[in-house]
Amino acid sequence: MHYSGEVLRVIIYTGKGGVGKTSVSAATALRCAKMGYRTIAVSTDSAHSLADSLDVPLTGNITKVVENLDAIEVDVIHEMETRWKEIGQYMSDFMVSQGLDPISAKEMTVWPGMELMSALFYIEEFKKSGRYDVVVMDTAPTAETLRLLSFPDTANWYIDKFYKMFKNTVRLARATIGMVMSTPLPSDAFLKDLDNLKDRMKVVRDILLDSETTSVRLVLNPEKMVINETKRAYTYLCLYNLTVECLVINRVLPEGARGQYPNAKFEEQERYMQMIDESFAPMKMLRSYLSTTEVIGMGSLEILAEQLFGDTDPSQVYTKEKSMDIYTEGGVDMLALKLPFSSKEQVELYKTNDVLIVKVGWFKRSVILPYALVQKEASKAEFKDGHLIISFK
Repeated sequence: MHYSGEVLRVIIYTGKGGVGKTSVSAATALRCAKMGYRTIAVSTDSAHSLADSLDVPLTGNITKVVENLDAIEVDVIHEMETRWKEIGQYMSDFMVSQGLDPISAKEMTVWPGMELMSALFYIEEFKKSGRYDVVVMDTAPTAETLRLLSFPDTANWYIDKFYKMFKNTVRLARATIGMVMSTPLPSDAFLKDLDNLKDRMKVVRDILLDSETTSVRLVLNPEKMVINETKRAYTYLCLYNLTVECLVINRVLPEGARGQYPNAKFEEQERYMQMIDESFAPMKMLRSYLSTTEVIGMGSLEILAEQLFGDTDPSQVYTKEKSMDIYTEGGVDMLALKLPFSSKEQVELYKTNDVLIVKVGWFKRSVILPYALVQKEASKAEFKDGHLIISFK
């Protein structure tokens, strides 16, 4: 099926640093382009290597790579100068007013989370414009990516709670102390930028949570530490209600290479492959095999794509199963949250008004409850088949 401008396919690759996410992302994007999809590869890692993999110079602007394939390495400085002009200008003016020199003030306007927002807003722009059929995201290592993918939820909460209060405070300050103080106050253009940010963040959140559009693919190598980190990543992605559809096992030793490597290495790999199967089955699993050369340039990427996808469509949706479900059973309302590799002892639950807060380790998610559950208490929580099932009375 060829995607129309009304349907955008977003594939997000993530995993531990060094497992080969960039090569897999580039190979996927190239194969999609070869199949006729208008495709863009987007790198959100501050230590970009997408240009190296494609063997094409890339910048913070969209660059044509080959027919049907564009690419971009998100550049936070470029984003500040082009996308966040009013916010950047105000922050710079404020810092100058506090005694910082103009050059240092400009550097300081790059605030945490901006590159994350920029990457997510590109997806929103592509969906709105219909310019692309497929977006393939090459992300930073797991921890950074979890922050990126949870950002719309987090930002939404802060914006809803504090935005109106901040806006009213600024207007009041202009009419009172703003008449006599030297420190600049935010302009109407600044507030308009915040308005746009708030509205666009809600659109981005809807795109990320739509299993028809967006899914995450976990990349790993058959190594113990990598497998354990991938399991943790899977748990937290489920916590944020994202669809994890596929596992890419990269750099597998091929059977035909037994004479080139010690038998102990193959025995070790067999143990780890069994561990992967026991941990993630029946999830769809793709494999690529260890190469003696670096995966750089179109020829190497086409070979990698062939190993991963054969003659199948790499943009296909392998599963639409959501990690959260709300239903009624025996007259009791239930909320089921998919949390693989977790135990009841690791989970903390809090309910405040219309929000259920679920905490696993250091990660936390605020689940907005439907009206039918707002007035009810979470009376029971149990684990069953990798799901945390919460009953409401």
